Amino acid sequence: MRIRAFAAAATLAASATLAGCVPPDVVCPAIMYINVGPVVIEADPDLVGDGSLAACLGRDCDPAPVASAKPGVWNVPPEPPYAPADNDGVHPTEGVRVVIMDSAGETVRDEWLPVPYVEDAPGPCPSPFTLRPVVIGR
Repeated sequence: MRIRAFAAAATLAASATLAGCVPPDVVCPAIMYINVGPVVIEADPDLVGDGSLAACLGRDCDPAPVASAKPGVWNVPPEPPYAPADNDGVHPTEGVRVVIMDSAGETVRDEWLPVPYVEDAPGPCPSPFTLRPVVIGR
């Protein structure tokens, strides 16, 4: 009898503790949503000029040169050398490091920027998301 009382008390305590994790009547699926990118960078072509743009995903990463997809647009894929080998997609909150160099190889800009995104189904549970372009201003 003593064991049943202890088990009942433990179950009640755990239920009461976990009930505060989500709003009432909401059950979130145990799913992780992965976005495989790429991260699109948009900048005025005159900002880069005859120089180059290098980028990598995250803050403490080593940027690698990125070829321009079209004037003013660069696509950074979530794979080496732009991301770690064990990367599992784009994590918008980790952002992107962008380095712009002039034609002589001198750094003009070196900055970390967040990756804008929009949840496809906003609500109390995580949902798939769509990446928005990272826009670099003058």
